[in-house]
Amino acid sequence: MDSTGISVHRAGGWVEREHGKKKRYVKIHFAVNVETGEVVAMEVTMDDAHDSKVFPKLLDRAEGHGRVVKAYGDGAFDSSDIYELLESKGIEAAIKPRRNSRLDTLQKPEGEP
Repeated sequence: MDSTGISVHRAGGWVEREHGKKKRYVKIHFAVNVETGEVVAMEVTMDDAHDSKVFPKLLDRAEGHGRVVKAYGDGAFDSSDIYELLESKGIEAAIKPRRNSRLDTLQKPEGEP
């Protein structure tokens, strides 16, 4: 899973009408089968959509193309929500920790709501 931004030039004013005068860019989020190199899921958003918020939709679409065994991602995907989602689906997480990641955050003990 990853994403990239694409500058929008001469979009006929669409970006300005849709999102104000601030220069914006389109962001493409994608999931790739690392064995085949095939893009199995893609989502297009504006630049204010964080990778971690788009991840569940990408994962669902990727699972439509076959069993997902392991999810690779950069620091943008280093969130407890993503780790919990992957664990609930039995998918191994291979996510690069962010520079400011901490291991001493409070964890709920087993069986607590």
